[in-house]
Amino acid sequence: MHDNTGWALGLAGAMFALTAFASLINPARKKELAHWLMGTQPETSWTKGFTALFDGVFGKHHLSLKCFLRSAIASLIAVTLIWLLMGNAETIGIRVETQMTLGAIVLIGLAINVVAEYVSLLETRILLGRMPKNGWHQAGVLIFDLIISAAIIWLAIFLYLRSPLHEGEVESFAEILGVFSVFSVFFYSTFLTSVWTWVYIGSVWLMRFIAWARIAHWLDAENQPVKVLLLVLSLATGVIAFAGALVVSGPLARDDQGTSIADRALCTMFKGRVCLDVAKLTPTEQAQLEFITLACEGGVTQECLDRGLAVWEIDGNLAARLWRSACAGGSAMGCTGLGYLHESGIGMDPGPQEAALLYKMACDGGNAQGCNNLGALHESGIGMDPDPQEAARLYTLGCDGGEARGCYNLGLMHEFGQGIDVDLSKALQVFRRACALGYQDGCQRAETLEAAE
Repeated sequence: MHDNTGWALGLAGAMFALTAFASLINPARKKELAHWLMGTQPETSWTKGFTALFDGVFGKHHLSLKCFLRSAIASLIAVTLIWLLMGNAETIGIRVETQMTLGAIVLIGLAINVVAEYVSLLETRILLGRMPKNGWHQAGVLIFDLIISAAIIWLAIFLYLRSPLHEGEVESFAEILGVFSVFSVFFYSTFLTSVWTWVYIGSVWLMRFIAWARIAHWLDAENQPVKVLLLVLSLATGVIAFAGALVVSGPLARDDQGTSIADRALCTMFKGRVCLDVAKLTPTEQAQLEFITLACEGGVTQECLDRGLAVWEIDGNLAARLWRSACAGGSAMGCTGLGYLHESGIGMDPGPQEAALLYKMACDGGNAQGCNNLGALHESGIGMDPDPQEAARLYTLGCDGGEARGCYNLGLMHEFGQGIDVDLSKALQVFRRACALGYQDGCQRAETLEAAE
């Protein structure tokens, strides 16, 4: 609750400060505002008054230097505010690992946010000029504003990440959305700049209540409409921020395992590297494995491959779980490893037919070891009828792919004429290649053939 109040007061104060330096509204407009606040003027007057306030802050003409500069100032203020709030919430260092200073953040904000938020401000200006009167339609406008603002800033971040200005890994949208990237600062700051749409609609709903309850008469709106206006805008901002914080505080609350409902939902929706980020938040191995396997299913498979390789001899069940996720995520090596566990009965009952299917998936995916292993099943007839010709073809694929055992097995078939004609010259060639790839049996067979010549 304390954090929610801080957010509400901070945003309300920021909104009041932003509107405080607006150009003076002319007397005629003040009178219209007073009548609307007291419920004696059509709502269109409030729309005109709010638009006049918006124009007073950013200028009437969007394509002007004045509007661009003020938008840029508001943009950099928003970037700074989000950075400080993230630091105060200890997000930096726990969820976001970075050595950047505030100065560096502001410089990147110049490259990413200034133009993006200038475009977003134009979208806000257009929405304010065409705002529907129906409450449900206005709620739809809020959702539309969120989507468009997110699309604008994401495009700006996307272009920056792929430009020469950026060095290092390219963060995914899910990582930025989940606040696992420093670029989350630039993403979420945009929504502070586009808060005008939210404040307008929130203030309309609030002022409808004020007019209905005749609260404006108690605030002397007739004689001091601008002060009442600023008070209402600030109050509306605070109410929206406080309500929003209450809505999101539950999903963002961390459980005993160090993760939140939002983290789990994000990992489930965007399987991939963001799941590895979520895994780092939890100290429990079981929870880590849950997120790691989801990352592997999303195509980020190296962690599953490495962990499975480290434990397969002592915990076949765990290795199978890891390699199954890697295989599902498109890793041919993961399919080979899982196939080997099926073939050998490690962590499960032996299943040569399942092994053959997995080896085929691995071989079709370009894994040379999978081709060799499938060739061995065809040669021996395990789980299928023997087919030495198919075995020789698969050994060739494995050898061409750099699998030493594939070269050695192919050499034996050439040497003894199993499924193919005897060809000692070809056998010697592939034995030498197996030797060069580090397979000592290949070296010995090559020496034996050389001595026999």
